[in-house]
Amino acid sequence: MPLIRVLIVDDSSVVRRTLKTVLLSDPDFSIVGAGADGKEGIELALKLKPDLVILDVDMPRMNGLEVLAELKKKNPELTIIMFSSLVQKGSVITLDAISLGADDYFCKPSTGSAEETIELLKKDLLPRLKAVFKKNQSSSGVIDMPQAAKKILKEHIKSVTPKILAIGVSAGGPEALKVLLTALPPLPVPAVITQHMPAGFTKSLADHLNTQTKHAVTEAVDGDTLVVGKFLLAPGDYHMVIEPCLAGNKVRLNQNPPENFCRPAVDPMLRSVAKIYGASALTVILTGMGQDGLEGCKAIHKAGGKILVQDQATSVVWGMPGSVYKEGLAEEALSIHDLSAAIMGRLNQKQAL
Repeated sequence: MPLIRVLIVDDSSVVRRTLKTVLLSDPDFSIVGAGADGKEGIELALKLKPDLVILDVDMPRMNGLEVLAELKKKNPELTIIMFSSLVQKGSVITLDAISLGADDYFCKPSTGSAEETIELLKKDLLPRLKAVFKKNQSSSGVIDMPQAAKKILKEHIKSVTPKILAIGVSAGGPEALKVLLTALPPLPVPAVITQHMPAGFTKSLADHLNTQTKHAVTEAVDGDTLVVGKFLLAPGDYHMVIEPCLAGNKVRLNQNPPENFCRPAVDPMLRSVAKIYGASALTVILTGMGQDGLEGCKAIHKAGGKILVQDQATSVVWGMPGSVYKEGLAEEALSIHDLSAAIMGRLNQKQAL
């Protein structure tokens, strides 16, 4: 009996037919269905409950990124592979797909014949599908949504002005970060960001934010000094923590074991921020799956720091911010469009006009 039940979602009948030929050449795969557009893809996924979805990006009715976000909301453990000519390493669409929870991506090959394409996909795509599915199976069920939470914490009365802004984010992060940083005026403090993203993608994200917003955003390098107004983004596959230094606090990168099945993870960054900055830390948790950042926010809260989270209505996934809010750790849950004013208010600064 085949091990992996696959749903194909692509508006091209040629692509659907090619993928069927490739998949059926391997006894480890069976095809449970094929959708011709995004909306049909969602309907089939919910009805047929496949193990793995091969998903195009550019489709009618709903595009692949919208389908990806919807399916990951309903079943975070579903393995989804983006299969499109639009997904290339470092592209904005690829960054968005990875941040929304895509487990891998594969750029549609451009070859001289159908036979060459089929042979290439047998050689390169099939092993990728097996590897990603196996990896997901080995960690399935480990990220649980939070249980019934404590009462929401009432208004903080601490009056300490923050000296650092620390942001944690995952699924839906590139767009959320772009919206937030576009609205924020120049900051009077340094800022650090941990975005769940694999190696090879974080530099592209930092470059994208640097060109699309008014802020200096760079991928962090071990030993970088925190500078007022500059955003340092944790590089893929490295945890980023803050280390005190007389000449100015620095970031340190390490490859300690993943936390919450992530590296970089938000928790180690926030623990180090809490230890060094205490009540003068300002933390913002944006859209993201799972609970990474919850333990770190507990440390920030215990130290007297301030915490804001993105609200459910504007989050792609309300796992990370929701877990912090439901534990009563956040002062407010706000729309992504209102967070900039709240941040500047905590920094005792006026919002940009």
